[in-house]
Amino acid sequence: MAKKALKYVIIGDGHAGNSAAETLRRGSPDADIAIISAKPTHYFDHSMLASFLLDKKDITSLYLYPYTWYKEHTIRLRLNQTVIRVDPGKHELMLAHNERMHYDRLLVASGAKPKLPESLSRYKGLLTMFTDAVDAMKLRERLGKLKHVTMVGGDCIGLHLAGSMLKLGKSITCILNEYSFWPLEYDTSVKDKLIEGLKKKHIEVLADDITTEIVKEGTGLTVMTKNGKIIKTDLAFLTSGMIPNIDFLDGSGIDVQTGILVDEYMHTSAQDVWAAGECATVYYPELKDYRQSTGEVNAKMLGNISARNMLDEKKAVSLAEPGKITIGGEDFITYGWKGFSIDV
Repeated sequence: MAKKALKYVIIGDGHAGNSAAETLRRGSPDADIAIISAKPTHYFDHSMLASFLLDKKDITSLYLYPYTWYKEHTIRLRLNQTVIRVDPGKHELMLAHNERMHYDRLLVASGAKPKLPESLSRYKGLLTMFTDAVDAMKLRERLGKLKHVTMVGGDCIGLHLAGSMLKLGKSITCILNEYSFWPLEYDTSVKDKLIEGLKKKHIEVLADDITTEIVKEGTGLTVMTKNGKIIKTDLAFLTSGMIPNIDFLDGSGIDVQTGILVDEYMHTSAQDVWAAGECATVYYPELKDYRQSTGEVNAKMLGNISARNMLDEKKAVSLAEPGKITIGGEDFITYGWKGFSIDV
C-alpha cells in the first residue's frame, strides 16, 4: 500500500513561509501543502517597500511569485484567513470564521508586527505604519503633500524609509533611544556612529529622547518629547522595531519567550510543530544560546531549514553572515537584513 501523503500547513506568507513551501514541494511532490495568511495579498518583498516609493511601478512588481506560481506548484494559498488558535494535541487550527483545519505537520511563520511602546499606545491612531503593501500605496499617494516627516525610533525599516524620503526632498527628524535600534547590535559606539551618520545626511537627530505626546493639528501633527522638543510634522512613523506576531498561540502549550522557542532543528516544544522567521527565537549551537530571528535573509534560510526537517532530514541551523548598512559613510552590522545605503 502506498504511503499516504502528509498534509503540511504553513501559517504566514512571508519569506519564511514561501521558502518552506518551495522546499516542501521540491522534497515531497505529492504532499498537500497549504499557506494560511491574514494578509489580503500574497507575498511581496518587504525590503523593497522603501524603494517602491521612488518609482511608478505597480505594487505587483514586488511580488516574489505571481499568483500562478502557487497553482503551478499545487500550493493552496488562503488569504484573508486569520488563525486564532492552535491545538497541537489535536493537530488542528481554528480560523477566525470557526473553520477547523487539520495538519500532519505545521510550520508557524507568522512574522512580526510593529512594536508600539506602551507610553504611545493612546496615540496609535496618529502614528503611521510602514510594514506592508497597503501602507506603501497609501504613503505614495500622499508624498506630494509631505514636507517633513518624523521617525519615532530608528529601526532598519525606518532608516531605509528615511533614505527614500531624503531622495524625495523631504525633511526628517529622528527621535532615538536605546530601544530603537532593532536589529542593530546596540552599544554606545553604535549610537554615536548612527547619530553622526544621520547628521551628515542633514537629518535632525534627537538622541536619548522619547516621544511623550502627539497632537493632531489641521492636516499635520505636533510631536513633543521628554526633553522639551516640539516638532511640527506632516507624518510620524512608528519605527521602534518589531515583535513576534504570536498572540494566537496563547493557550496552545507551545513554549514562547520573546518569540517561539525552537531548537537548532527549528522544532518547537510541541510534536510536529516547527517555527521560522521573525516569530522564532532560535537556539544556535555556535552561541550556545538563543537569538531572536530578524530580517528576510534569516527568514528565508530558516524557512528552508524548517521544511527540510519537516521532511525528516536532520538539518541544524547555523548563523547567517552578518549584513551591512551604510549611513553618511558609516557602516553598521545587521543580522538578517540585506545591505542598503542611504548615501546614494
